[in-house]
Amino acid sequence: MSIHYDLYDTPDIQQSGDEQPLHPRVVTKGTIDQDEFLDRVHKFTGMSRSMLAGAMQSFQNELRDLLANGWIVELGDIGFFSVSLQGPPVMNKKEVHAQSIKLKNVNFRVSKQFKKEVGWQMKPERRESITRPHGKGHSEEECLAMINEHLNKYPCITRADYCRLTGHDKLRAVNELNRFIEQGILIRYGAGKQVVYARKIV
Repeated sequence: MSIHYDLYDTPDIQQSGDEQPLHPRVVTKGTIDQDEFLDRVHKFTGMSRSMLAGAMQSFQNELRDLLANGWIVELGDIGFFSVSLQGPPVMNKKEVHAQSIKLKNVNFRVSKQFKKEVGWQMKPERRESITRPHGKGHSEEECLAMINEHLNKYPCITRADYCRLTGHDKLRAVNELNRFIEQGILIRYGAGKQVVYARKIV
């Protein structure tokens, strides 16, 4: 058994224009619903499936009631469940009434031991995500139109900008930008992570 991953460009949140490193994301194999989960536990333990289903419902009901009454619930080595609250912003405690306090979220904090055990079992394997666009993408004319529109607003464009505009991956973006340079459309400035592209002035 292995976990599949693909590599994606890290968003340039600070809009620094610098080239961002790649980061891995899980390529999910789908969702295991409760019925299949119970089937798997049944086959592994031999316990009655109806008993497992009843126990699951009892766990859910008891967990709900305990959380609603302000308890933190620990489920073995899996982790801890708790709740958080929200209310109106006030400066005086007297302005707060119980009716205005509501549930914000049900939180889960995984235990260190369970996190370690998942890591021990994990065997990463590279696999392209099927949800990623794999078509031909935008034509050269469309890409040039996007570049021109961008350069009408800004003095230069980065590789990350180009990827965001076209949806093309890092390798394809670099190849296309280099081709536009060879065609005399763009000129490159800088080096390494400081590379930017601008119109070539004739």
